[in-house]
Parts: sequence; C-alpha cells; structure tokens
Amino acid sequence: MTATSANSSTNSAAQWYPTDPSHPDEIHALFAGLDPVAATTALLLADAGVCLINVTDPSPVTSADTTTGPYPPTLAGSPREYALRKLLRNRWPRCVPLSAPELFCSSVIPSAVMLRSASVIGPLPQDLTVLELAASPDAQLPTVTVVTDGSMSLTWPISAWYRRPCRECLVNAVRDARKLLRDQPPRGTDAVTTPHSPALTTLTRVITASEISVELLGQALDPHDSSESEPRGAIILRHGLHRAALAPRTECLCALDS
Repeated sequence: MTATSANSSTNSAAQWYPTDPSHPDEIHALFAGLDPVAATTALLLADAGVCLINVTDPSPVTSADTTTGPYPPTLAGSPREYALRKLLRNRWPRCVPLSAPELFCSSVIPSAVMLRSASVIGPLPQDLTVLELAASPDAQLPTVTVVTDGSMSLTWPISAWYRRPCRECLVNAVRDARKLLRDQPPRGTDAVTTPHSPALTTLTRVITASEISVELLGQALDPHDSSESEPRGAIILRHGLHRAALAPRTECLCALDS
C-alpha cells in the first residue's frame, strides 16, 4: 500500500469514527434510577436531540411521581423504565430508548455519559433508595449523581463512575443539607412557596434537571474536557430558587484522587 492510499484510508476512517462529536444525536446517555428529576433530565436531553438513551428502573410509577414529576397519572403503577420509554418515543420520534444497561457502550466512546439518581423515600436520610446495576458500567464513564429529598436536591460534580459517591456519602450529604436549611432557611425571593409543597418540589425538579442536562451535554459534546482533569467540586444543593454549596467528605475512599 502506498503512502497516499494509507493516508486516504486513515482519512476515511476518521470520517466514520469521529473523535469529537459535533451533534447531540451522537451522544449515548445511561440513566440508572428514574425518579422525577432523572426522568425530566432524559426528556430534556431528547428535546436537545439526544436519541441514544438507555434507561433502567423497574420500580413502579408512584403517586408522588405523577404529582410532582413528568409521569402522567395514566402510567401510575407501570415500571418507571417502561413509562419513560413511552414518554420519550412520544416526545421525540427519533429517540431510541432502551432498558439494557449491560449493552451500554464504554467510555471509549467520547460522547457516553451517565446519570445516577437516588431518592429519600422516608423521613430519615437513611431511607435512601439507590438502584444497583447488575452489570457495572465502565469505570471511566463520566457520571453525575443526584439525590432528591422531598423539595430538595443534591447534585455531585461529574466524575468517573469508579469515583461516584458511596451510599454513606449520599446519606451524610442529605443530613448536612437538612441541617443547613434548618439553620439558614431561605428568605426573600428564595422563599417562593411553602416549604415542602408540591409547587416547590416541582420547581426544584425543573431547575435541577436543567442544570444536569447542561452538564451532561457539555461533557458529551466536549470530550477533551475530561472530568479526571478537574478537581472534585462542591455538592450543589437546590431548594427551589435557593442554591448553596456543600463540601464533599474528604475522609471517604470514594473522594480520594486516583
């Protein structure tokens, strides 16, 4: 093979396997846990043109999901992953939603990102539900973790999957956030509605999902902006319009730098 033909083959391969995705329909998004915040994020990504969405959460759609989330009452009792796939297909016909996390691509694909969501479903921070995947994703997969606690949400900075916050870190962060809001309640324009009201919960969901969507899109469309090159930032607390920052636990193994 001549040098010219070799260069031609290389250029052809570069056309078929781009290293810098330039369009949202090249993004692969994996969602583990489909509470209202995660479901809203998936719908926002679909609105932005993301077609390759993999969702997993067999738990049923609850009355709280239909009251403060995007799930309609007609889908109450259905598995969340089935309900969200239906909503995604109806919202954007080009969307190809799956429920097969074991088939999700690796971090070798620069446009692959993940959202891991958890929810506090009881009165205590320990009443936390976290979906455990049967097949662990690629260790380097860029991952955002979010926890919903009533009308409050906590979003961790994007990091590799293997550096995701552990359950103890999630519980402690919820405990710290509750204490912060109790000691320093939002005032003025931040106190837009009655605390813990459905309206405030919905407002928190929309703002949090919008912020996560921007972060996931930015990561997927700019693969050179590696999460590993960025320091672990603060945990973002959202309570309606109120925004605060919490420091992650430094003594936990999941917070250690590689």
